[in-house]
Amino acid sequence: MGISSALQRLIVARLKAEVPLVSGRVFDGPNETATMPYVSIGPSYWNDDSAECIRGRVETVQVDIWASNKPDKRAAKDATDEVVAALDGWEDTAALTMHPLRVSLVRVMDDPAPGVIHGVVQVEAMVEG
Repeated sequence: MGISSALQRLIVARLKAEVPLVSGRVFDGPNETATMPYVSIGPSYWNDDSAECIRGRVETVQVDIWASNKPDKRAAKDATDEVVAALDGWEDTAALTMHPLRVSLVRVMDDPAPGVIHGVVQVEAMVEG
């Protein structure tokens, strides 16, 4: 398994365990009938961060939070805060040689789809491999 896939699996497991507002609804690709609020894994990319004798990279992963705007944006904001709390400063060095995750961006906005609020949490991880 590649480093990006391993990191994503760790993030998904962490979110399922630590974000109670979504009740385990964390998807790589949700279906159209997924119950809100839920979390999905968005785009990711990485940059080389190798040193002389250590191969490394900085992985960036976007976590998307989807919620209804009924009666207001509170569910999306609260679930977004739970995602941040679960991931910021977290690491699993038993599974992957990594530094603690760092949250680099948080947004909550109206989605173009009627009645939907979209939260975005972007995390960065320095990983070796």
